[in-house]
Amino acid sequence: MKKRLTALALALGLMLTTAAPGALALNIHGYQEGFAQAEEEGKWGFAGPDGSVVIPLQYDSVVSFSLGMAAVNLNGRLGVIRSDGKYLIQPKYDTLMPVGYGLYIAQEGDDWGVVSVLPYLDDTGRKTNEVYPLIYENVELGKSGGLDALTFTAKGGTRTIVPLFHIPGTLQRLGVGGSQFPLIRGRLPYFTDVGGRDWYSLWVDIAYNTGIISGTGNSTFAPGREVTVAEALQMAANMDSRYKGDTFHTTAHVSTPWYTEAVDYCLASGIIAPGQFDGYERQITRRELAQVFAATGLARSLPERNDIHRVTAAVGDVSEGEEGAQAIYGLYAKGILTGVDENLSFRPDDLVTRAEAAALAARLARPEQRVDLF
Repeated sequence: MKKRLTALALALGLMLTTAAPGALALNIHGYQEGFAQAEEEGKWGFAGPDGSVVIPLQYDSVVSFSLGMAAVNLNGRLGVIRSDGKYLIQPKYDTLMPVGYGLYIAQEGDDWGVVSVLPYLDDTGRKTNEVYPLIYENVELGKSGGLDALTFTAKGGTRTIVPLFHIPGTLQRLGVGGSQFPLIRGRLPYFTDVGGRDWYSLWVDIAYNTGIISGTGNSTFAPGREVTVAEALQMAANMDSRYKGDTFHTTAHVSTPWYTEAVDYCLASGIIAPGQFDGYERQITRRELAQVFAATGLARSLPERNDIHRVTAAVGDVSEGEEGAQAIYGLYAKGILTGVDENLSFRPDDLVTRAEAAALAARLARPEQRVDLF
């Protein structure tokens, strides 16, 4: 089957432009989630908010970042990177078309299937990112019975239709990380106070897309507003509930005050202890937020990816014996916390903005966004 190297750009509804012959200046094409497509002499990468190149100009073409991922074309092969330039899908495919849920229709030669940005262990214990193996003659995204669906055409011509609403359950059965917090294709917010150059726009997009946090009304997010204890407990209860698969996050809550049921959930789940907070409407500190998030079932389930002993030595403004230290160290070790500067400083007694809370929640929900510190 003829290779379709341009299918990714068409699927995303974006045009990948080329530079004029002999162009020497860096050309920057619009910001999204803190990055802009950048091109010089026919090679593409990404620029940061200040206009400097942060992901090298090495690609034949690129697509803008969306939900922390961007498709790239390296020497005629398509892959997907995250915001630090690391590959989530290696550049080896002839076609990559986004499906949602962190999945892409993939073509390699004459073989088609569906691959994930997150690997998992198959029945033989082998790590793979093929959710549907590359054994088909074709895979297409379209409508079936009025529903969005994937149509798989086998080599012998047999067709199998999989509605997209089945995908999250499939990912959970396979053990793909983050499947309780699926990324919904096209579900991006529009907030008048969040711009494409802002460092937090990526985290706002992910936290909003996964349903962890919403706006403050009138198309605003209020990224600089400080988070209250009640708001932190609401986020923690929603994340914990979704991870465990119970009904709290799907139930309408009409209690007075509004946060009563979230507090009750967190108490019953052991996320907080009776009397832990002297009030729920006051602002929460970074130390307190770390303690709350670290106590969720989701956070407790995560493996360490950064050596805890190196973390303990590196985070200079938190001492081992102080309150909340183990929760803070644990979130660094699991790739959730990254610090506020190059020294990994935490500033435990500072207050927390909604933008910062969105970043923590997004990394908790989505494994592909967790950070290797060393």
